[in-house]
Amino acid sequence: MGCGGVLWFLLVLATGFGVFAGAVRPAVVSIGAVLTYDSVIGRVAKVAIEAAVADVNANASVLGGTRLNLVMRDANCNVFLGSAAALSVLEHDAIALIGPQSSAIAHMISSISGGLQIPLVSFAATDPTLSSSQFPLFVRMAHCDSYQMAAMADLIEYFGWRQVIAIYVDDDYGRNGIYYLDDELAENMSKMYKIALPVKATRNKIIDLLQKSKTLGPRVYVVHATPDSGLNIFSVAEQLHMMTDEYVWLTTDWLSTVLDTSQSAASNSISYLQGVVSFRQHIPRSNQKEAFVSRWGELQKEGLVSLNLSTYGFFAYDTVWATAYAINDFLNEYENITFSSNSYLQSIKGKMQLGMLKTFDGGNLLIKKLLLLNFTGLSGQIQFDGDKNLISRMYEIVNVRGSVTNRVGYWSNHSGLSISLPENLLIKRPKNLSLNQVLGRITWPGGKTETPRGWVVASNERPLRIAVPNRASYLEFVRVTNGGDMENVSGYCIDVFKEIIKLIPYEVPYKFVPIGNGQTNPNYDELVNMVVQHVVDAAIGDIAIVTSRSRNSDFTQPYICTGLVILAPIRSIKSSAWVFLRPFTVGMWCVTGAFFFVIGVVIWLLEHRVNSDFRGSPTRQCITMCLFSFSTPFQSQQEEILSTLGRFVMMVWLFLLMVITSSYTASLTSFLTVQQLSSPIKGIDSLIASNEPIGYQEGSFARSYLVDGLNVRPSRLVSLGSPEAYKEALERGPKNGGVAAIVDELPYVELFVAKTSGFGIIGQSFTRNGWGFAFPRDSPLAIDMSTAMLKLSENGELQRIHKKWFCNASCIVTSGINSEPSQLHFSSFWGLFLVCGVATVASLVLFFLRLKVGAGFTGRITSLQSQSDTELIGFFDSIPSGLVSQRTYASQDSLLDEVGCSFLPRAIFRYLQERKQFFSCSPSLLIKGFSRSGGGMQSFPSQERLFRGMLSHVASKTMMAGMLSPLFVIWFLAGLGGAVGEIGDGTTEPGTVNVGALFTFNSTIGRAAMVGIELAIEDVNADSTILAGTRLNVIAQDTNCSGFVGTIEALQLMEKKVVAVVGPQSSGIGHVISHVVTELHVPLLSFAATDPTLSPLEHPYFIRTTHSDHFQMNAIADLVEHFGWREVTAIFVDDDYGRGGVIALGDALAEKRSRISYKAGFPPNAGPTAISDLLVRVNLMESRVFVVHVNPDTGMNVFSLAKNMGMMATGYVWIATDWLASTLDSVVQPDPSAMSLLQGAIVLRHHTPDSAPKRRFTARWNAMLRAGNASSGLNSYGLYAYDSLWAVARAIDRFLSAGNTINFSADPRLHEANGSTLHLSTLRIFDGGESLLRQLLLTNFTGLTGQIEFDSERNLIGPSYDILNIGGGPRLIGYWSNYSGLSVTAPEILHRQPPNGSTTRQQQLFGVVWPGETTAQPRGWVFPNDGKPLRIGVPNRASFREFVTNNSNSDDLGGFCIDVFNAAIKLLPYPVPCSFVLIGDGSKNPNYDEIVNMVARNELDAAVGDIAIVRNRIKIVDFTQPYTESGLVIVTRVRGSSSSAWAFLRPFTLEMWCATGAFFLLVGAAVWILEHRENPEFRGTPKQQIATMFWFSFSTMFFVHRENTVSTLGRFLLIVWLFVVLIINSSYTASLTSILTVQQLSSGITGLDSLLSTSDPIGYQEGKFARNYMIEELNIPESRLKPLNSPEEYAKALELGPKAGGVAAIVDEIPFVEILLSAYCQFRIVGPAFTKNGWGFAFQRDSPLAVDLSTAILTLSENGDLQRIHDKWLSRSECSSQDTDIEASRLSLSSFWGLFLLCGIVCLLALVGYIIKTCCQYSKFSSTEADKSEENVEVSTNQKDPKFGKLKSFKNLMHFVDTKEEEIDEVIKRRLSDKQQQQGACTSDDGPSILKKSKKN
Repeated sequence: MGCGGVLWFLLVLATGFGVFAGAVRPAVVSIGAVLTYDSVIGRVAKVAIEAAVADVNANASVLGGTRLNLVMRDANCNVFLGSAAALSVLEHDAIALIGPQSSAIAHMISSISGGLQIPLVSFAATDPTLSSSQFPLFVRMAHCDSYQMAAMADLIEYFGWRQVIAIYVDDDYGRNGIYYLDDELAENMSKMYKIALPVKATRNKIIDLLQKSKTLGPRVYVVHATPDSGLNIFSVAEQLHMMTDEYVWLTTDWLSTVLDTSQSAASNSISYLQGVVSFRQHIPRSNQKEAFVSRWGELQKEGLVSLNLSTYGFFAYDTVWATAYAINDFLNEYENITFSSNSYLQSIKGKMQLGMLKTFDGGNLLIKKLLLLNFTGLSGQIQFDGDKNLISRMYEIVNVRGSVTNRVGYWSNHSGLSISLPENLLIKRPKNLSLNQVLGRITWPGGKTETPRGWVVASNERPLRIAVPNRASYLEFVRVTNGGDMENVSGYCIDVFKEIIKLIPYEVPYKFVPIGNGQTNPNYDELVNMVVQHVVDAAIGDIAIVTSRSRNSDFTQPYICTGLVILAPIRSIKSSAWVFLRPFTVGMWCVTGAFFFVIGVVIWLLEHRVNSDFRGSPTRQCITMCLFSFSTPFQSQQEEILSTLGRFVMMVWLFLLMVITSSYTASLTSFLTVQQLSSPIKGIDSLIASNEPIGYQEGSFARSYLVDGLNVRPSRLVSLGSPEAYKEALERGPKNGGVAAIVDELPYVELFVAKTSGFGIIGQSFTRNGWGFAFPRDSPLAIDMSTAMLKLSENGELQRIHKKWFCNASCIVTSGINSEPSQLHFSSFWGLFLVCGVATVASLVLFFLRLKVGAGFTGRITSLQSQSDTELIGFFDSIPSGLVSQRTYASQDSLLDEVGCSFLPRAIFRYLQERKQFFSCSPSLLIKGFSRSGGGMQSFPSQERLFRGMLSHVASKTMMAGMLSPLFVIWFLAGLGGAVGEIGDGTTEPGTVNVGALFTFNSTIGRAAMVGIELAIEDVNADSTILAGTRLNVIAQDTNCSGFVGTIEALQLMEKKVVAVVGPQSSGIGHVISHVVTELHVPLLSFAATDPTLSPLEHPYFIRTTHSDHFQMNAIADLVEHFGWREVTAIFVDDDYGRGGVIALGDALAEKRSRISYKAGFPPNAGPTAISDLLVRVNLMESRVFVVHVNPDTGMNVFSLAKNMGMMATGYVWIATDWLASTLDSVVQPDPSAMSLLQGAIVLRHHTPDSAPKRRFTARWNAMLRAGNASSGLNSYGLYAYDSLWAVARAIDRFLSAGNTINFSADPRLHEANGSTLHLSTLRIFDGGESLLRQLLLTNFTGLTGQIEFDSERNLIGPSYDILNIGGGPRLIGYWSNYSGLSVTAPEILHRQPPNGSTTRQQQLFGVVWPGETTAQPRGWVFPNDGKPLRIGVPNRASFREFVTNNSNSDDLGGFCIDVFNAAIKLLPYPVPCSFVLIGDGSKNPNYDEIVNMVARNELDAAVGDIAIVRNRIKIVDFTQPYTESGLVIVTRVRGSSSSAWAFLRPFTLEMWCATGAFFLLVGAAVWILEHRENPEFRGTPKQQIATMFWFSFSTMFFVHRENTVSTLGRFLLIVWLFVVLIINSSYTASLTSILTVQQLSSGITGLDSLLSTSDPIGYQEGKFARNYMIEELNIPESRLKPLNSPEEYAKALELGPKAGGVAAIVDEIPFVEILLSAYCQFRIVGPAFTKNGWGFAFQRDSPLAVDLSTAILTLSENGDLQRIHDKWLSRSECSSQDTDIEASRLSLSSFWGLFLLCGIVCLLALVGYIIKTCCQYSKFSSTEADKSEENVEVSTNQKDPKFGKLKSFKNLMHFVDTKEEEIDEVIKRRLSDKQQQQGACTSDDGPSILKKSKKN
């Protein structure tokens, strides 16, 4: 057989086996292309695709002779028309589709191509959500926008901008790109504002949105638009003057595409694009590229191409080549290309011939070949990674400058930003990416090259709206007058703000907005909420920085330190007339008095038999016994003790009296030195325990802190609005309608105390915070204001402002207590003097009575006394009876008043008790009930009247309340009836109206929806009041949970002329179908598509008849905030429904300062293995709060696998969206095993209010279940489906009643092209669609789910959810609504009340049983297995280790600062692994500025320690709120100042001295009167008696009087007076002790000014900021500064002094100085702190940890933990007196020389008087010598007695002085007598005898 025969045989054999067709490569292979021809990208791509097909067909080596047949269709930039075009292409057996450039069209075509197994290869659809998980046959040949958004985020971070505004087109391309940008910015701690433009936005719409954007702070705009419409944005921006130097405009690659493509467009727009920075996809240089560019130029010259080549032209060209290579590989392996009929499409009946479409059998194999490609195309390396993305992702960064675009750098996912070509960096990756991040010079809008700041706070057109509280009291802080114009707002806080504004390095126009009416203080929480809600831009004033406020807004650093303190009445003991009694208690006084009597009796018993002093009449013995015992304290007892036992008893008793007297003096000294409080309140603990009313300032946070933080009952709190109200409430006290104490902030209390005496601060501040200015979250102005505020503090201006407003009041007295002991006033002792005076007067009265009667009338006096007693008894018999009768009458009135006053509260209380039954009982029964309660009061007529009046009032209120409900119901029903429109007549109406229904029949939601729709149709058609006989016909189509099937079913429905479609339940299918119904004008009402991105902007015919997931995600965010968690993990299905919900959740959490830490998405049809792998990754993360947002039909698999993996145990939190509630409600018989899987989960469910129709419907549904007519339980979607049909029916009814008709017309854009056999042109447009849509949007009726009414954004009003907890079954634990937030009250009830806001106290839920069957709330996080710890820098100090101390390494750190940090970290609701890094060698203190710089340079993540918050540091890092107060002070050595010479007069005032002296005279005179008649010691000449009286009275002060008192009255008076003298002496001693205790200190340096004026050396702590501050701010020469390291060096330098190599003073921060002074008490702080700042923890810029730790620090302060940590480390034993010398100074002569001088003068005067008197006497004595004889006698006498020799001698004079004055006087008298008797010579016997007598004496 020849060759020909063999070939013929083989040919026949092959034909016989039927394999001929498959064995030969096809000659032609069809590929399709769908793109918009008339578009920027489409015009270039069309030419490039055609050129590529030509090149492929011209290259025989590619397909081995097989030619490509290109079938291209125009998408017309329309999703529906693009899908029709794709169907038309696929009709031609295309095995691959190229395009489209639109991401929205690609979404829909992906569903179609996926259903027919046709690969879709797009060169321009960059939407990141076009993922392989959802669309497995989709391949992208361009760079995904996720990488471009990463590049954009890096660019924003490079320039340091933290806030941007994103303007994007509101479709899949725009939304999803911005979604990824948001995620990237969040990683860089930046924030984004979103502005969505409608797909076909008009110029006016763009103007409106850009105008609104100008009201936001950021000036960095990111524009993510389409090339065909994006330039309109810049045109409008130019018109609005938004292309100036304060703006930054960044665009994605669309702009470079426009500029590269069209010269005309570039030339026309280049003028208003100056300074714009854009991205361009980077195409590496290559010979292929250059050749193609040259070829393109030739085509342009030939006129075949009008546009320039763009990057998308390269990608389109390469797409064709990639498809060709893949087809070639496919044919090389499989050779044959076959199609199969689609049984589903074959079953479709209708005019459209969709059954002509076939499924490509090799689609999956072809896509695999495509993904394995690796070749170099025009656009670079074509190779795909595991996610089906090109491996090389590179962008150019271009800047529009002049008439050209300049390349300023590159970005790649390999090397980040650079000025080097990315392909070069691929070869060698840079070692340090951060150092390599550089760009070329950029010219910004306005022509400047300096990087714009990127934000403004205000403009002249819109100044910053600054809210200020319009206070009613304490106007020193904020005063608003005459409407609150700029010049009419003043006060301390306002002055601080104005000074700060002056220091801001840019202009900040602002205006004040007064908040409040000025009559009462506004609520400051509401003031801050206005900032949060952007009602105002900031709030300034006396706003306390507290936890609840810092969670929602940003505060500046505090400008004044404050805290809550207790204000209570302070009463000095000197203000009481009976203060002398206070040293002893009543019991002590009683026991002491009793012992006096006991001792008197004992001594009498021991002495009366042997001692005559204790004998006498019984009366005398009693008197002696009493007087003896009570005179012993003054040691003035006149009776002697003779017996041994008596003397022993006296010794013990006198010792006891000495101890008692000393103790009394000491106690009184203490009372005078330390002020005592009249209130029993000693601190916050005793105040809480007292159960007495507490006052607080109206509008202050004190109320919420007392209620929420300290659990004080609100009923105990009394709101006070002014200082006058403070004073009145405190003076009245708790028993008289006032308060026991007031809790308020320290500045208010200090101001109040400075102006009002008698009140003071009790204890210390029990919270520590400060006042700051509030700004919206992430406002850059808050940082700049903080920096300026620190500048004010450092330059002293802040202190000057404080002095301006408060020095006049508070500089003199800073508290209600004097710092020095006060003098003793007469008012302190008038009671004592009164007792003495009464005793004196009584004694005198009795004395004169006895004197008048006389001794002879003793019997009569007795009779008179008896008579007087009778009269007295009679008086008391009469007067008390009158008093008793009067008291009885008063008691009746009092009882009546008391009962009357107390009955009303009791009655009201009973009324409140019965209020629960209020609406169930009639008013008459209620009145009878109240009448019975007052049945016992008939005996009191006034009470009866009171009761009847009260009862009448209550009854009237009761009747009104009782009638309210029916009246409301009648009104509502009438209004509801009137709301129904009248049915028009005279119009011919169709007999049947078709309505479509699209959903998945066999699904959790679909099964319930089917029954709901069937019942709705049945009810609508049975209701004769609606549709007027027209029947509603529902055509239901099963979407089979497929986008492709859903699209086909939607097309089928449209062919059947439906006027509306109900469904679908799937959001993904909803996106697809919405484009179909929009094109054909058919309203789509979805009862279950909850994806928030299904918006009317993109889908105008879409209406959602359920609640958007936007609200559900806000509910979850509120739940997360309620439980205090900050991070969650989102587990979601990766489709439109899942992604849309998670986007909304991320936005909602961001508003609460929380975030999604990890997004765990899985494909819609993921199997158990994929979900398990996902859960493993999730379990490695730190967050243990999981939000599960999946489909009802597959969601249970997540919980089943989680249970198997042990993730449903204690410590986990699972929150499921409403899908789980739908699943559980759909189950007819609950499955216990399913419940065990879900134990502890929290589930949301749509809240449908309870109503009678709903109950009837539920009963009807249950009946169907029992009859087997329903296969699903009733869930909320069944109710929504029912109401959706009713909404359609009512809208159609109104539509027809308005005279409209149902007509359809052909769609001119659907035409038969290229011989298509699908007949898509049979689809018709509903002419009345727009009108019916308007009627639907006007819907307003009450359905089974509640009120069916739409707001302006087409959302159902009143979104609300039930919150369930699974524990054996669903358990309701609360509700959420967008009106009232979280609550335990049904939303429909709360909706009738004012909104409760979102305060923590009002947001409440019932208890939750968490996974693991525990009620303890999980903390929500664990330390991650692979978490990277934060690098925390800690100063390795050499001294003051109380603040930071380490034993051996960084793992064993302690100290005050470290403990505060660790305690704050524990309060964070997420884990923060930390690794401490010691900075410094420990031998000397490190430089703290360098530590902060390390944080700024990213060498450390944070710095913790004693780091002062100062201006130069806050510029480069973020600080927390300060955790301790600080400031620079001056420490120097001090010495005691010289005391006054007249200090001994200070204990008593002049009034007291005078009163004391007067009483001395009074008592002396009284005793003289009582004693002089019977006591010889008080008798004598008048002169002698006066002297005795004065001597006696004043000698009693020292108990040295020697005159005995013999009268009973005199002795009684003396006892009382001596007691008074004892008290006065003790008080004088105590007061003088107190005065000497307060040591007055003096130093040569008295403050900052005196320190600056000297040239002495100044010490400072090494490493701290004091050095820089003194050099830079105070201009102190560096040569004067001496570094010191430790307290010992401090002490040594100060002891040495400036002249001995030491220092004159040390400048350091307060905490260090306090430690120093606790050990070295010879040093003191002089002057006030001249800077005010604090210590905080430093973090990198915009770190969220700085904000969260600030909140935690405030919490530590409010709960007292901060104080406890402070006490643990810094509370040291102080000196014996912290404010005095460590050693009591010895009293020197200098302290008392005035007293000695006074005594000396008195002595001198006495001596002078004595000498004068003696001289006069001597002269008189000498002059009495009568004559010579007498003189001789005298001489002879002198001779006989030498003592009386010559008197003129000195010796004789001394002898004269030594002779008793009495004898000399006697001699003189006798001489004078002798002169008168003897005329002659005298007897010589008298003189000598007298002299002898004198001598003897």
